[in-house]
Amino acid sequence: MIPSQNRSNGRLFTGLILIVGGLLLLAYKMGYPIPAWVFSWQMLLIVIGILIGIKNRFQNFGWLILIAIGSFFLVEQEFAFAAFHQYFWPTFLILAGIFFILKPKRNHSGCKKKWQQDYQNINAVNSPANVQINEDDAVNINSIFSGIQHTVISKNFLGGKINSVFGGVEIDCTQADIQTAACLQIEAVFSGVKLIVPQNWKVQNEMDGVFHGVDDKRKFSTINMDNDSKILTLKGSAVFAGIEIKSY
Repeated sequence: MIPSQNRSNGRLFTGLILIVGGLLLLAYKMGYPIPAWVFSWQMLLIVIGILIGIKNRFQNFGWLILIAIGSFFLVEQEFAFAAFHQYFWPTFLILAGIFFILKPKRNHSGCKKKWQQDYQNINAVNSPANVQINEDDAVNINSIFSGIQHTVISKNFLGGKINSVFGGVEIDCTQADIQTAACLQIEAVFSGVKLIVPQNWKVQNEMDGVFHGVDDKRKFSTINMDNDSKILTLKGSAVFAGIEIKSY
């Protein structure tokens, strides 16, 4: 699979930020007047948020939450007289509410067209000319401070999107099927995501992240090792999050 332009840009910016960070740390060790807060955990969250935003063209909200958390506690640390911590959670909940109120309503027909385009891009050789896409063929889940369980029964599962912040998401695909390939975009921040898939599916992990884990707890056999017709690709970012893959 050829890396997308997004992935190439993400690697470029990651490399540049690492180089700049190394140069700043070297200058700090040599006695140059570099502020100590540049190397704080708050600044690390801000940088991670910027990288995730660049990677996803700032379309999801996980990057914004990381930048907000890092900035909030960085300001409090530098201005000790401002006891911001007592206002953090109320402010966070207010901003989350404003986000959901102002979030534009999704156009379902546009969503279908997008999935049809993605499906044909993934399966340009094998897919038929006119693929009938149903709403149930793709998941679209947003979880903030909540737990969500969802069962997929589509026999033409294409994947979808999962956004989870301080939440938990469980997707049960044991009754679903994949015709050729599926792609699941996961953006998880301080969250846990569990995927329950059939034993004969091959799961390919292409996720990026920091302090995260993608744990495939299935017992592998020649069924899922050699099966190239049932492929679920995981993409996206995870920060302080865990992705668990299981089969019954």
